[in-house]
Amino acid sequence: MGNLKNGQIDRRELKFLPNDHPDFPKLLLAPGDLLFNRTNSAELVGKSAVFDSATVTSFASYLIRVRFGATVDPRWANIVINSPQGRAYIASVATQQVGQANVNGTKLKAFPLPMPTLARQRELVAAHERIVSDACRLSAVADDSLRRSAALRRSLLAAAFSGQLTAETATA
Repeated sequence: MGNLKNGQIDRRELKFLPNDHPDFPKLLLAPGDLLFNRTNSAELVGKSAVFDSATVTSFASYLIRVRFGATVDPRWANIVINSPQGRAYIASVATQQVGQANVNGTKLKAFPLPMPTLARQRELVAAHERIVSDACRLSAVADDSLRRSAALRRSLLAAAFSGQLTAETATA
């Protein structure tokens, strides 16, 4: 359940089925499959991501696999599902059972997915990907600036407490 993060599949800490598992062929993913977390805590239920690998991969029973027709870019559906409006819909249809939230396939199928043309979906996906990439780059720059600022502060304090910033050392 923790492998769907920020609309992406985190491939760390994966669980594995034995190759001879009877359900293995039915559970194989194809590039473009959307995975939807159908059961979890209220914060995590409804998170989704698009599978985009050629690696032989299966999915867990707490996920719903969605395969779209030719008129839907799965990346578009993923963006909409993970958007504030998509999350609001999921929250409105989720049921609570023994501390777990659940959204079944029927409720997912009723998801109000806006359907611009496929070309427009692709334009919007590309714009979204550019924005996310820029945000990640800016976040990395900000993190680096914070690290450098903290190092500078430590150096400045060390110099001050060792007497290197006194009037005497300034005139020397």
